[in-house]
Amino acid sequence: MSSGLPAEFGPFRLIRRLGAGGMAEVFLAETMAADGTPRRVACKRLHAALGQDLAATQLLLEEARLAMRFDHPAIAQTFELGRHEQTFYFLLEYVDGADLGTLQAVLEARDQRLPLGAVLWIGEAVANALDYAHTLTDERGEPLGIVHRDISPQNILLSRDGAVKVIDFGVAKVASRLQHTAAGIIKGKYAYMSPEQAGAVAVDARADIFALGVCLYELLTGQPLFRGLSGASPYAILRAVRETEAPPLFPDVAGVPREVAAAVQGALVRDPRARTPSMRALADALAACRARFAPQFDAAAMAAEVGRILHLQSPEEAAAAQAVPQLAPREFVASRISVVSRAPVQPIAVPHRPPRGPIPALTQAVPSVAAEPTWARPGWWPTRRTVLPLLWLGSGAALLASGWGLMALWLRHQGGH
Repeated sequence: MSSGLPAEFGPFRLIRRLGAGGMAEVFLAETMAADGTPRRVACKRLHAALGQDLAATQLLLEEARLAMRFDHPAIAQTFELGRHEQTFYFLLEYVDGADLGTLQAVLEARDQRLPLGAVLWIGEAVANALDYAHTLTDERGEPLGIVHRDISPQNILLSRDGAVKVIDFGVAKVASRLQHTAAGIIKGKYAYMSPEQAGAVAVDARADIFALGVCLYELLTGQPLFRGLSGASPYAILRAVRETEAPPLFPDVAGVPREVAAAVQGALVRDPRARTPSMRALADALAACRARFAPQFDAAAMAAEVGRILHLQSPEEAAAAQAVPQLAPREFVASRISVVSRAPVQPIAVPHRPPRGPIPALTQAVPSVAAEPTWARPGWWPTRRTVLPLLWLGSGAALLASGWGLMALWLRHQGGH
């Protein structure tokens, strides 16, 4: 177990570290559900450099608000963005399993591959999730233009029950904003960039199509694609992404049907204008392949594969992961240090708190306001529009009364003479 853990972090209890990267550490944590019972979540604690860059902080807030709009079974829920002791964190759905990168490393070390059905199951789920994000609209029906920008094995989670979850929408934009002040923050991600992203030009949803194509190519071959350049610098990898065509899958790779190869290599075309046109098209192609070549492969089969690959996980960690139930969206209630938070799926009556009114899909934490005395409440105290005419009327009456008084004194004085 990680040194210094368990430990308190604001209102959360960090149990063990799940992973770390150039931008954050991720912990299995406990929080309280709306009814006061403990629930497990993932707490992604961002490095301190982020809080020192105001532009990056603003970008983080914008991306958090977008992430909290998502409601898709293959996208991990983002519950909250908060700040504790100048450190930002994300409170996320905890996925009991491992990221695809971890599983991939185990398989590559043993010179093994996932079965075709598992590759198609993962690819179809991720493509459906990204199609949902790419086509999401605002309240007026206008496209939000969401692009993940960092589809890579580390951002695809596989649970022990066979579910597939995409994480970290928008984080690549923040990481790119910080790369000049935090060296290496996107190191290792170059191999999954699209050629246009590697060329530092504006990207759209087609960049995610290419990145998913790279992931699927590596799963089908059991070998790295662009990251396989032994000892190469990040710039050499970027050059390969921009200039190198992926070797053919069919008939070069055993067990890969022609239709599957066509779907994946259509996503890997370097020119985005000739690439698979949409994530919906890629999802449909993968679904058709799974129906033809692995119709019996389902969540139970995926769960069995995940369990097989993770059989070396220690019993201690497995017990820690299953100590308390996972937080469900309907059980979430924002913490006191929340900056941006997601509303529950349904309103929940909290016994020890005052009843809450309807909560919008996105909420902004604001300081609590002390109750005002009765005389200070709107509707009792006169407004400026009421007071000013009264003051003018009172002043006029006072002047008129003074004038009559002076006239009376003058007339009395004249009468005495």
